[in-house]
Amino acid sequence: MTDTVVQRGPLWGHTPASQRRRRDILVAGKKVFFEHGYALASIDRIAEAAGTTKRTVYDHFGSKDALFAEVIAFASEQFVALLPSADALPTPLAEGMRLFVGQLKEWVTRPDSVRFQRLVIAEAERHPLFGQVLYETAVLGAEQVLADYLRARIGDGQAPEQDADRSARLILDLTINGARVRALMAVEGEGADEAAIELALGMVMGGAGQV
Repeated sequence: MTDTVVQRGPLWGHTPASQRRRRDILVAGKKVFFEHGYALASIDRIAEAAGTTKRTVYDHFGSKDALFAEVIAFASEQFVALLPSADALPTPLAEGMRLFVGQLKEWVTRPDSVRFQRLVIAEAERHPLFGQVLYETAVLGAEQVLADYLRARIGDGQAPEQDADRSARLILDLTINGARVRALMAVEGEGADEAAIELALGMVMGGAGQV
């Protein structure tokens, strides 16, 4: 997670035991925040779900805000880990891009993913840090996987020289954001259709994010 996260509690990650306890609290926090929303998710409920005490939660995370920010990062890292890695994607450029875009679309539009995004967005106006953490861990995390894949394809000559990070952002903006917005707004319809994917492929082959 980035350095923008609020200050953590004094026991945060100092020993293997504290790291295990931290993860238990994050798992419990994710469940409680998801079930009750931010406002009704009390530290008491989270401590009970984690099998620990309210004091221990505060000792690890410092505050409810800090805990929720860490839960967002934790959930986002789990999300990115579900995506195929750059090395696991097929080497042929068109095949690899189609697979990645399709899998990312599937995960960002799943009901539990949409619900979690809505939860963060609902609190982001009052707590901008929450939106920032989601963006920096989930959105940029997915972009980084695609950028790493594009760098490999530039390296093996399948794509022309270009700024892989910029190209990855352009591709995902073109192919995924429509599906994400429709899902967030509960609007029926398809995103990341074949025409958008073909356009994205054409952009990459033309060196969309020129250095």
